[in-house]
Amino acid sequence: MRIIYDLDEMTETARGWLAGGSVGLVPTMSNLHAGHVALIQSSLQECELSVVSIFDNLLQLELDETQTRIPRSLADDLQLLDQQRVDVVFIPRSDDFYPVSFSTHVIPSGPIAERLEGATQPENIRKVATAMTKLFQLVRPDMVYLGQKKAQQVALIRKLVSDLNIDLNIRVLPIVRESDGVAVSSSIGLLSLAERQAVALLYRALLAGKAVIEKGERHSAVIEKVVADLIATEPLLKLDYIAICDPNTFEEMGETLGVDLPDLLLVVAVHVGATRLIDNILWKSSGYWLI
Repeated sequence: MRIIYDLDEMTETARGWLAGGSVGLVPTMSNLHAGHVALIQSSLQECELSVVSIFDNLLQLELDETQTRIPRSLADDLQLLDQQRVDVVFIPRSDDFYPVSFSTHVIPSGPIAERLEGATQPENIRKVATAMTKLFQLVRPDMVYLGQKKAQQVALIRKLVSDLNIDLNIRVLPIVRESDGVAVSSSIGLLSLAERQAVALLYRALLAGKAVIEKGERHSAVIEKVVADLIATEPLLKLDYIAICDPNTFEEMGETLGVDLPDLLLVVAVHVGATRLIDNILWKSSGYWLI
């Protein structure tokens, strides 16, 4: 496993990719878990070369309280990646990636950048878009692997790649869940036993929304209320938002969904104690759910 810290070294390495076959990239922000492993394994299976990039959140984004409390261990991440037999790990230094003279930013607009997570942490939308643009230029992957859990970030990156004509494909994998349905995330380890038991209700609430849709309910407010009411039964959970939106644009779906359902995302964010969690389920118009 080769570890690259230097941007020029990454650029030179990427220039030789064509001779080695297709390149898969898994962008991460450290604290690797089972969700990241699923992405990495897909890249290893589908591409000749697999690259994992690691950005420490503390260097890239303005963190909420949850993120600042997550313990970080690069050594543990590298050990996991070595076990997975990843070809290259790219860990750019912050001062190189964002030098003092850096002044060019990618600034998305529209619902993807302005609603839900965009409204909660608007500055992070710009930083993610800028960082991903630079990362794609440096690594030059053929395929980028992303997880459905961060659905709004997935939509943002898809739009970025399309608008800027970046020559790569995006592969989105389903959310990895624990046995009780809780989406795997670094934040789960911050919860107390009581909080951990409480957050299992989040997935059940999304499934309750799915159930009423399947029974024919098409009024968005009714569906959202079903989800919100179930979350409200758990005093440890405080609802941040719930929304039914287009998974590609993050525009609201309107008051009614129509008989023939288009692609739609049912997404929710909650606070449990000092920790903030997001989750979603996705309906595909071809006739199935990704849950």
